[in-house]
Amino acid sequence: MSREFTPQEGSCSCYSNTYTINNQPIGRFICHCTICQEFTGQAYNDVTILLKPDVSSLNLIRTKFRRWKLPPNISRGLCTRCNKPSIEMALGGNLILIPTTNYPDVAALPKPTMHLFYNRRTSDIEDDLPKYNGFVQSQAMILKALAQGMYKKRVSKR
Repeated sequence: MSREFTPQEGSCSCYSNTYTINNQPIGRFICHCTICQEFTGQAYNDVTILLKPDVSSLNLIRTKFRRWKLPPNISRGLCTRCNKPSIEMALGGNLILIPTTNYPDVAALPKPTMHLFYNRRTSDIEDDLPKYNGFVQSQAMILKALAQGMYKKRVSKR
């Protein structure tokens, strides 16, 4: 993966909801929480995190947003046509979470850095990534990853 990022046109699986990803995500992780399992219909959610200015041309007319639990106030959007994940928004829409399956070129993305809510996994994952259990540990590690990603982004602009 190079430091240069070619913008990608992201979408849900039926292309009814589209958006342009203009910059490298500041993070990527695999979440095993039961909300992500229900949201994706999969054993986990492999997701990237971007800042709001890094995503443009949002066409989400067929996205229905829902909050499963408050807090952490993540609005998860499902396509009303294919019923697959479209996009997720956190912190009042200032953070954008995009499932990696919604990128046309997944190879251009950073590798996942951790597993969150690993205690909720449906099966063991054999990899070298750190695995965090429970709400407090998982939230602490995602906050740390966000801070590191935002710092790297700021430093790389200099």
